[in-house]
Amino acid sequence: MITYTALSKNPAVFRRLSGHTLREFDLILDKFKSVYEEDIRRRSNNPNRKRAWGAGKPSHIKSIEDKLLFILVYVRIYPLLFLQGIIFNLSESNACYWAHTLLPMLDKALGYAHKKPERGNGKTLDEILKEFPELKSIGVFIDGMERPIRKPKNKGKNDSFYSGKAKRHTVKNIVIANPDSYIHYLGKTQPGRKSDKTIFDEDKIRGPSSILNKEKIPLGADLGFEGVKMKNVNVMLPNKKPCGRDLTEAQRDQNKALARARIRVENAICGVKRSRSVSDAYRGIKEGFEDILINVACGLHNTRVAYRYSTIIKY
Repeated sequence: MITYTALSKNPAVFRRLSGHTLREFDLILDKFKSVYEEDIRRRSNNPNRKRAWGAGKPSHIKSIEDKLLFILVYVRIYPLLFLQGIIFNLSESNACYWAHTLLPMLDKALGYAHKKPERGNGKTLDEILKEFPELKSIGVFIDGMERPIRKPKNKGKNDSFYSGKAKRHTVKNIVIANPDSYIHYLGKTQPGRKSDKTIFDEDKIRGPSSILNKEKIPLGADLGFEGVKMKNVNVMLPNKKPCGRDLTEAQRDQNKALARARIRVENAICGVKRSRSVSDAYRGIKEGFEDILINVACGLHNTRVAYRYSTIIKY
């Protein structure tokens, strides 16, 4: 059985298993503890509760540090639940219980830490630009992120989730990132068959309501977003090769410059997929659980960016 006390003595192994340094763990722990205590108060004050708090068989995961470590390891390496139980000296059913109990708490804790991306239909870029006004000149980048799932047994779902691009069944989200690879927006989880442009239209992402000096906000995208238009936003797409002709030297240079800038959103997606829970095929059957996993993975990625690499985000 691994514990926080034992594992924290070896920072290199701790970082590989949890995906975070000890300092980052402590920063997440502060918010996670608040969420856990809030949940205890909610359940203790339930008028239908029949037993005093602490009754019943004691848990093998005793400390709040071990509980956070448990869920971080689960998100990071995504083992089978019976293996997760062996690692933390739990039965498979208990490992399943704690995974489904602690993951929403971690999601809420990352929200308290202001590391979760914006969600929801009809969002505008105003919230992002209000918090990070320097992005008005630097710009943001948008891309689609695909994640594999198991082949659905339902024939209708089977067709709608099959991605011709990935050649497997997937789900997809739209992400908007800044040049530091910090993810500011995560779209709704959609079937992988849908195009990036279709998902973008359904998410109803809008440009800022107003801009200074009439300079439009740069937004870099790939050809999957061809036809996208946003108010007060200059959507930058690579030049498409004309049928039967080659691109000019100037157009190739423009494409290279855009590709060098857009690599940041690819880096952001790569950083999110450090969590094997979103890079491996989703094995769960609980509806909506895959959406919590991607939300948590983005929040953990943003935590790493903010405390390790960011030059734009100051704390």
